[in-house]
Amino acid sequence: MRFPCYKELFNKAGWFVPPYVQMGYLGKIAEDISKNNDSNLESLLSRIYTHDHLAAMVKHRYPIVPHISDYKLIIAEAIDAHFLGLHHVAVSGLIPVIEGVGRKILESKDISEKYVKNVFVAVAEHSKEDVIANQLGAVDEIVAMLDSFVHFTNNNLYVNSARYPHGDKTNRHGILHGAFSDYDYGEPINFYKAIGSIEFLCFVVSIREPISFFAPNSSEASFKLAKQYALFQIMNDWRKNG
Repeated sequence: MRFPCYKELFNKAGWFVPPYVQMGYLGKIAEDISKNNDSNLESLLSRIYTHDHLAAMVKHRYPIVPHISDYKLIIAEAIDAHFLGLHHVAVSGLIPVIEGVGRKILESKDISEKYVKNVFVAVAEHSKEDVIANQLGAVDEIVAMLDSFVHFTNNNLYVNSARYPHGDKTNRHGILHGAFSDYDYGEPINFYKAIGSIEFLCFVVSIREPISFFAPNSSEASFKLAKQYALFQIMNDWRKNG
């Protein structure tokens, strides 16, 4: 399956082409979506946003990426909440960060947009022009990724909550304005889509910063944090089982 096809499949499932994921696993996700739509998406994303991956990002990526670093404590606390099973808190903590980072990226380029949906269109268009004009990285792949993220923000994250097209309800308006209640969202997939958006914005910033396009390696510090996340999951099991 060619890379541009991933955009159509991932957007159909209510997601986007993510950064920091090996091509082989992107292909596996695309193949599963083509067979099962989005029925297995939460399980597939759980293998991306693991203890080790998120611990390495907390220790070695979020703190060094301009604009993302302004929210590193909020992001870290949201990840703690996720592994503790507090998914409502985790996703509602991350959604304002997504918007804040998007606006800061635009401000750094002397661009402003009044409406939040337009923020991500402007971020993507500016980045695409830069990537194409300066032949930065794998141009066709990066352009497809940027297009897929704009589709996700326009048709999922920032669409009118009454028109949200998928069962997971990862939608800014419904969550932050209180249109969605306990049983509308609060599952791991909500967190995966939100943290995936944060990581996409990390990738966008890295296009013009001396930061790798690849996920950071694990370290002694991140291994220690990953063990803490594993303990949080055990604590969540205790809580659920009374």
